[in-house]
Amino acid sequence: MPRSARVVIPGCPHHVTQRGNNGQDVFFVDDDRQVFLSLLGNASTKFGLGVESYCLMTNHVHLVVTPTMAEALGQALKRVSQLYTQYVNRLHGRSGHLWQDRFFSCPLDEEHYWTAMAYVERNPIRAGLCRSAWQWRWSSAAAHCDGRDTSGLLNMAAWRERLPADGDWSEALGATQGVPDVKELRLATSRGRPLGSDSFVSKIEQTLGRRLRPLPIGRPRREELE
Repeated sequence: MPRSARVVIPGCPHHVTQRGNNGQDVFFVDDDRQVFLSLLGNASTKFGLGVESYCLMTNHVHLVVTPTMAEALGQALKRVSQLYTQYVNRLHGRSGHLWQDRFFSCPLDEEHYWTAMAYVERNPIRAGLCRSAWQWRWSSAAAHCDGRDTSGLLNMAAWRERLPADGDWSEALGATQGVPDVKELRLATSRGRPLGSDSFVSKIEQTLGRRLRPLPIGRPRREELE
């Protein structure tokens, strides 16, 4: 069965996750993570991909990114994946696939943008790696909490523009996310469907000329057949 075309909307934030092949580790030492971030920074500049948040775990990566063109998302992540795989295989004396075949992604409306941002940066807390999100060195949480991005990777201008004047991101990251919100984000990302209001999804469907909502379950009513 052929794959459906990836849904990518220029100017719209997307949640992205990519995992190691068969669940294997993709980062083995801290230098690996530093190399990955450097490659991501170079590729995002080259192809026009705004990076708004990231979290590097042991066997997977989470991102929130905004492509300037439909091709930017795939081109940037393909380049990062290829170059990083070459680096790991050479340095650690391994061969073969490092990443799962395809990364997962979904476009987000404004409300779900904040859900995804918190989900990405709270990942180490859920994994038991730290008590506060900003303590995890390999995520964007610290930069968003203190307003300084020493890596130069993040699109801090977009972040500041979206963050309410009275917003306290440290407090937001300290709050436990609802299970339904997390499940909804994970499902949309794994299926590649937009996550947002009915009007948001309808607008994307009209733009792409494709149905993106799941078909109703069960036999259609008689009037629907006629």
